[in-house]
Amino acid sequence: MGEEAAIQLALPVIITRDQSSEDFMQEAELAEGLAAAGLTYLGMVEPSAPLIPPRLAAFANSAAADGNEWAASVESDAPDLRERFNHEWYMLAADQGLFSRENPEFLLAVAVEDEGGESGHRASWWARVGLRAEWDLAGAGAAAQVTGRGWGHPEFVMLSLDGNVIVRGSQGEKWTDVVCLRDPHRIRSLREMGARMTDSRSIPRETREAVARWLAHAAAGER
Repeated sequence: MGEEAAIQLALPVIITRDQSSEDFMQEAELAEGLAAAGLTYLGMVEPSAPLIPPRLAAFANSAAADGNEWAASVESDAPDLRERFNHEWYMLAADQGLFSRENPEFLLAVAVEDEGGESGHRASWWARVGLRAEWDLAGAGAAAQVTGRGWGHPEFVMLSLDGNVIVRGSQGEKWTDVVCLRDPHRIRSLREMGARMTDSRSIPRETREAVARWLAHAAAGER
């Protein structure tokens, strides 16, 4: 799969970074959509944070993970898909460290306006969210276009606060999957894919720079 086709995500509302009145309005709209999913919007992560970018993290469901992956699947035409997918997501996410049950906060990929990028495509980055007592990712959240493409069609990329756990939700013709990768910085296929992305002009500039920061941080951690 080429980098240009890497993400087929219906990312939530675009967030600009100029702190204009329009910016605050868009963040309010994002917060409203997240609330429908049972998520509390806690703000955008600093762009300079050395986290794996959403565009690269989205390969979690196809990367050769060397045994660092966990997954669960539900039939895409199952009448109880919403309930079963939500259950599988929570159990996998909580057990593998996307968040702690005592403090269920994590990062969710959202679209970010790419100002001045060569590609003309939107970049994406991480919003910090908290899981409320009542939530519904595959139903109401997907219908609100924050965790999917419509009711019963979940699609998202999530990351733990420390950047060490990726959870990817996606739907195919036969199966709807939730996949977890741990320690993405140790997964060779992701690092190699990231290196190729930094040289691709089809990738937004902000994303290329974010990938380079993550790769440098990952390399420093292995010294």
